[in-house]
Amino acid sequence: MRARILLLIGLLSACSASDKPDNLIPEDKMITLLEEVHIAENQVNNLHMGSADSALVVYQVLEKEIFKKYSIDTAIYRASFKYYVARPEQFKAMYEKVVKDLEAKNERYLKKQRTSKPDTVKKPI
Repeated sequence: MRARILLLIGLLSACSASDKPDNLIPEDKMITLLEEVHIAENQVNNLHMGSADSALVVYQVLEKEIFKKYSIDTAIYRASFKYYVARPEQFKAMYEKVVKDLEAKNERYLKKQRTSKPDTVKKPI
């Protein structure tokens, strides 16, 4: 019984607000990072590389560039990601924003592609 209580206390303390990382990435910046990470993943997927190892190397280069752009490192990103994942409602709301923003970016890209296509249909003489 005593061991169960100690285990329960340990689990509850693991989920408390005190596990907030010292350098937690703010929610709005984390949303932007998640968007860029997903764009990088998509870029790698579109390369259709034969080897998963090669794709991973390319992704890691892109990820490193993203982290450099935002002046963070892998440890800060992972700690922040873990923090937000432990708060499902907050994380769900963040991802809804990520999806909405990515859909808007995709729509702008498609619109730009449609308007910038040269006329490929040959006109009769």
